[in-house]
Amino acid sequence: MRVLLSTSPHVRHPAVLQHEFSVEQQVMYNFAPVGLLALIASTRESLGITPELFDLNRRILDGSIHLGSEFYAEAAQVVCASRPDVLGFMTECDSYHHVLQILEAVNKVLPSCRLVLGGPHATAVARATMERKRFVDAVVMGEGERSFAQLLQAYSEEDWSSIAGVVRRAADGGILDGGSVALVNSLDELPIPAYDCYQPEPDEEIFLEVGRGCPFRCTFCSTAPFWRRRHRVKTPQRILAEIAVVRKLYGERRLHFTHDLLTADRHWVAALCKSFIDSGTQVRWTCSARTDTVDDELMELMARAGCNAIYFGIESGSKRILAEIDKQISPESSLSVLRSCRLRGITPNAGFIAGFPTEDWDSLHDTFDGFSRALEIGCRPTHIFGFCPFHQSSVFGELDTLESDGHYLDLPLGPELDEANRTLVASDSDLFGSYFHPRSDLRPWLKGVDEFSCLVDATLVPSLRLAKSEGGMLNLYRKWITWIDKQNVKSGAPIWRQHYGSPLQFCLFLGELLRASNHIEPYVDEVLEVIRINMEMATISTARVPTTMAGFRSFSAGGHVEIGWNDRVAAGSVLARLRLEWDVSQLLGGVPLDGNTSAAAGPLYLVWQADSRGQIRLISVDAFLFSTLESLDHEVHTPAELMVNWLESPHRAPSNCVDFAQVMSQLAQARETGLISLYADENR
Repeated sequence: MRVLLSTSPHVRHPAVLQHEFSVEQQVMYNFAPVGLLALIASTRESLGITPELFDLNRRILDGSIHLGSEFYAEAAQVVCASRPDVLGFMTECDSYHHVLQILEAVNKVLPSCRLVLGGPHATAVARATMERKRFVDAVVMGEGERSFAQLLQAYSEEDWSSIAGVVRRAADGGILDGGSVALVNSLDELPIPAYDCYQPEPDEEIFLEVGRGCPFRCTFCSTAPFWRRRHRVKTPQRILAEIAVVRKLYGERRLHFTHDLLTADRHWVAALCKSFIDSGTQVRWTCSARTDTVDDELMELMARAGCNAIYFGIESGSKRILAEIDKQISPESSLSVLRSCRLRGITPNAGFIAGFPTEDWDSLHDTFDGFSRALEIGCRPTHIFGFCPFHQSSVFGELDTLESDGHYLDLPLGPELDEANRTLVASDSDLFGSYFHPRSDLRPWLKGVDEFSCLVDATLVPSLRLAKSEGGMLNLYRKWITWIDKQNVKSGAPIWRQHYGSPLQFCLFLGELLRASNHIEPYVDEVLEVIRINMEMATISTARVPTTMAGFRSFSAGGHVEIGWNDRVAAGSVLARLRLEWDVSQLLGGVPLDGNTSAAAGPLYLVWQADSRGQIRLISVDAFLFSTLESLDHEVHTPAELMVNWLESPHRAPSNCVDFAQVMSQLAQARETGLISLYADENR
C-alpha cells in the first residue's frame, strides 16, 4: 500500500502584501510538519508501512506546482504521479477550501485513491465534510496516530467496520461514525516522529513536539477542546532523545517546542530546563506560554536552558473582554511579564485579538494601546488578529448571526479563481466558519486588522512615534484604513482588498502624516526613508526571506584580498546608497523603545547590497567608502584617483586625514565583500 501524507498550503501574509497580491511562487512558507512526521512514525512502527511525506509548500516554492488558475489540477497531477493508494491531508481552517479542491481534483485523476483528512479543522467539521463532499473517504478525528493506522489496516483488508476516532465512507456510500477515541496516556509511548523523512532548509527552525493540550477554558479557543483540556507532556529524557535525533540528522538548529501551553506545569518545565543544563545540552528553543504561568525565577531558568523566545497570547487590552472570555489576567500584569521576559534575554512574542462579539470602541482602544505598549517593550513580533469563530470553541454556539464579507487575505491564485473561492467560502458557514464574523457596527473598520500588525512591524519607529502624535494606535489604524480605502477605490482594486495595502503604501501614508506633523522628531522621517528603500530592495530580492532592518550591520575595514595602487576599480553589487543627517542605527534593529532610545547627530552613510543568495544586506559605511561608491557610479578609477576624489569630496570633514594604508585596506575589504570589483582589461 502506497500512502502519501501532505502538508496544507501555508502562505506568508507579509510576502503577499509585499508583492501586492500578485501570483508569486515565493509567498509560501514551508516547515517541519511534526504532526505528519508523528503519523509516519506510528504507521511505520505498527504496520511496517512508511508513508511518504508530500510537502505541498515546497513543491510550490520550487516551481513543481504553479500558483494560478490551474493550481488544483496541477497539484493533483503531481500528487498522482506516484500513484498513491491513500492520500492524507493535514487541515487548518484558513486553507480548508484549498485542500478540498485539491482532493476533488485528485479524485478525478485517480478515483481509486482513498482520500483522508485529519487535524483540528477537519475534526470539528467531520460529519459536515463527509455529507457534502462525497469524494472524501474518511476523517481521522483528534489524536490520530492509532486511528490512522487502524484505518489503513481496514483499507488493506477491505474491512468496513467502524473505527474509533474515524468518520469514514461505508461500502454502500453511507457514513460510519466510530465515535471518539481514547487519548494516549503517556506520550512517551509514541515513536519519535520520522524526522528522517524530512529535509529542512539550511536556516529552518525545527518543530519538536514536547506535549499536548491546555487545561484552561478560554471561550474563543478551539485548541483546548481538541485535546479535551488534558495537559500531557513527554518526559525530559524522551525530549533529550528527540533532540539527539534532530541534531544527528540536521545539525545544530533552533527548535520550537510545540505545545499549546508549555508552562502549565511549572515543576515539569523546571525539570526539563535542569535536564538540559545538567546534561550539557546546549540548544536554542522557543515555546508558547500564558503570562500567569511564568514568573521571574522560571524565566531565568528557561533562559539558562536555552529558551530565547516565548509567545504569549494576551488576547485583549480590555479587562472587560478578558473577563468575558474567561481569561482572568490583567493587561498590566501581562505587560509586566513581557518586560521581565525581555530583561532576561528572552524575546517575547505576543498576540492580541480584535472584534470579539461584545467589542466596542473603548475595548478596541485598550487592545490597540496594549499592542503599542508591547511593541515599545521590545515584543517582536506582536500581532493583532481578527476574531475567528472556531467550531470547537465554546463561544461558537452562542453566535447567532455570522456573515462572510470576503475580506481576507488568501493564497494568490489570480482574480478569477480568487473570486470563485470567495464565493465558495461564503456559501458554507459550516465548513468555512472561520471566514465568518459576528454582525457588528465595528466590522467595517476591522476588515483590514489582520494585516495591520505586519505593516507596523516593518515601520516600527515611525509607526509608534506617529501613534503617540495621533492620539493612540487605534487612531493611526483608522486613518490608515480611510487612506488606503481611497487609494484602492482610485486604483480599481477588488472590493475584498478595500482595507489592504502594501508596506510601500503604508510608508507613503506615514510620510504624509509626518509632513503634516509639527512635533515629530526630525530623525523619524529619515528612519522612514531607510525603511522605504529597504522595502523597494526587497521587491527585487530573489531570497524568500523579506529584507528587514534586522539585517543592518556595520562595514568593518581590514580586508584580506590585496588590491594594487594602479588597479582599475569598478562598482560592485551596490543597489542603493543613502546619506542621513542623523545616526539612526540604534533604531533600525527593533530595539525596545520604552526607554530613551533615540538618534544621535550624524551623518550616517548606508549602502544596500545583494549577496550571492539574493538576500539584501543593509550596511553602514564611512564617509570615504561612500564617496568612493559615488565616484564609481559611471566610470572606473584607480585607488590613486579615488584618493584625489576624496580630497575634493563634500563628505570629507577637514579633520578627516588621508591615510594611504587605511585607504588600501578599506578598498581591499570592500572588494572582498563585493562592494567594489576590479575592472579587468578584457572588459573594457
